[in-house]
Amino acid sequence: MGVSNVAADVAMRPSRKPTAEVAVEMPESEARRRLELNLFHQYMTETGPSLAVDDTTVYLWVKAICRLALKSDALLYAMYAVAALHTEHRSEFKDLEASETCRTYLNMAIREHHKDVAEMNSQNIESICLTSSMLRIYGFVRLQGRPQQPYTPPMDWLRITGSSTALFRKSYDLIKDNPKSVVYDMIESASDFLDDRESEELRQDLKHLMSREKPHELEEDWESETETAYAGALSLIGGIRKALDTKCPARSVGRRVVVFPMMVNKRFADMVEELRPRALVILAHYFALLAILNRVWWIGDAGPREVRAIAAILPGEWQGLLNWPMEVLRQQKATGDNKG
Repeated sequence: MGVSNVAADVAMRPSRKPTAEVAVEMPESEARRRLELNLFHQYMTETGPSLAVDDTTVYLWVKAICRLALKSDALLYAMYAVAALHTEHRSEFKDLEASETCRTYLNMAIREHHKDVAEMNSQNIESICLTSSMLRIYGFVRLQGRPQQPYTPPMDWLRITGSSTALFRKSYDLIKDNPKSVVYDMIESASDFLDDRESEELRQDLKHLMSREKPHELEEDWESETETAYAGALSLIGGIRKALDTKCPARSVGRRVVVFPMMVNKRFADMVEELRPRALVILAHYFALLAILNRVWWIGDAGPREVRAIAAILPGEWQGLLNWPMEVLRQQKATGDNKG
């Protein structure tokens, strides 16, 4: 689930340069035991509840994860990493000890997660899915404060999927007959989002972003794979907008936002990396939606910062397609609901 991309970039932290390499394993000691007890307690009492968006997800992010983590090193280490990351975030990324703790346990979590994914089965599927969710939380926090000049798209975050689509389908095959599983709803909804990606209806309000009438629009290389990649990303964005417009439960909106980078077509990520204007415009629409959720600590100001950075490098002839994302940011500033 994209762990190789997280691993490759594990030393990169928001708002400061990476420090020296951290050991992949911590030696057993009284200090380690006390540290881990503190991290477990912090996760149970502060970090876990802060990740939940409603009563249902409180059970998932606190009770279920803490129970399952006692049987899974990958999930336990990921839980410690996110707890340390929460501490670092609250210090505005100035707590170097929390930073080192986060990086150490993140490395350990990734190592164990690789092992679990290689042996995926009905017994470890819950811990695999929850560990992957923890790693995605880390990925979103990393967006905050990352260098924007010169602007490069957040490719490690966007490519967090690797083979996520196939992996989710395999996960669903393992869990579909067990509706009592704590990750049943998570996997089932992810499967639904794959269907959303193919929905023409969901992208109707965004079809102007697919226009190919003006000279600069016609200059872009355009193949069936290109069109499919753009259309899929727009359908996913349309699904998030619809969920917001119809006032869907917060967990539904949150899930759609979080899984977006997992669900986009690999070709779309390639075109973002190539700095294709249309791909950047579409990505800016996603980040405008992320800006709406800026009160969530692990999302924070990432949305506004990315939208503005994209606007700063986008060629003039494409700027008109950024009207909606920029309007979202202006409205937030006018209402005082703006952290970016």
